[in-house]
Amino acid sequence: MIITSAPGKVILFGEHAVVYDKLGIVCSIDKRCNVKILSAKENRVFVRSEKLGLAKILNEKELFSFFNTINSLRSKDKFDGTKEVFEKDKLAPIFFVIANIFKKYGFKGLRVEIDSEIPKGLGSSSAVFSAIALGVLKFLGKIPSKKEISDFAYQGDLIAHGGTPSGIDNAAVTYGGYLKYRKSTGIEPLEIDFEIPLLVVESGEEAKTAETVSYVRKNKKENPEFVNPILNSLNSISEKALESLIFQKLEDLGRLMFKYYQELKRLNISTEKLDKIIEIALQNSVLGAKPTGGWGGGCCLILAENEKRIDNLMKVFKKNGFKSFRVKIGVEGVKLI
Repeated sequence: MIITSAPGKVILFGEHAVVYDKLGIVCSIDKRCNVKILSAKENRVFVRSEKLGLAKILNEKELFSFFNTINSLRSKDKFDGTKEVFEKDKLAPIFFVIANIFKKYGFKGLRVEIDSEIPKGLGSSSAVFSAIALGVLKFLGKIPSKKEISDFAYQGDLIAHGGTPSGIDNAAVTYGGYLKYRKSTGIEPLEIDFEIPLLVVESGEEAKTAETVSYVRKNKKENPEFVNPILNSLNSISEKALESLIFQKLEDLGRLMFKYYQELKRLNISTEKLDKIIEIALQNSVLGAKPTGGWGGGCCLILAENEKRIDNLMKVFKKNGFKSFRVKIGVEGVKLI
């Protein structure tokens, strides 16, 4: 038996803009997904997530038939088709990751057991894909690089993110730590050695990453004169935020978080609950706040002055009906246990 673990992630800056080669800043968090890979007597792939109540079995022929179907959709740029696959089958991206690995290294029957504590919208899917990629590769006797693991995890995001993932999620959960990312140049680790008092507040709505990514892509195609300036503005905000992060200017970082929220909100992918969380944050004079991930639900990040302030904020959000939790960020990426 092989057991692997991958962290969740939060995007500090760059949501949606990274899809279009703009700057993203991301870090891993101390919520993790664990995956067990076991040998199977039969020549089939069995995947189960007990927590989600999902299980499915595919034989070799079915797995590669599915692999060919997805690649056919991709070759024709039928992004809505990949989104529909995910809507019908939440385990589809996992099988696609495994199929890609087997296509390169050969098929072998196995069982996959998934257990995750990562909330939706915080890299939960990418963490599963990365942990599975490492586990399956080790199961096949390979010694993979972080890049190979990340590349295979990206294949899962192709389905889970509606056909056009940025690549930032799979990189964050695989490499861990703090990263800056641009699609055309890839990742670059950041040396951040100070604590950032960060609170994650759950909206209670599941993040709709595949839907929002597709929605923004459609609007960019149909109304580029409106969308492109917003994306450029988001990139500018992220570049300023990177400087603030490196020089430990938390007040500037917080101000830019609010600014990013206001700018991306113009694309109409926020929700009443996300907006309410930001409103509460403003009323309580936090340094900064913004949704993180795909928007359309999910979580918000709250930047506080210190850890003691976070305790008070947790009480405030609980009083307003929102669950929240503090996170340690910049933790180790995917690993064997």
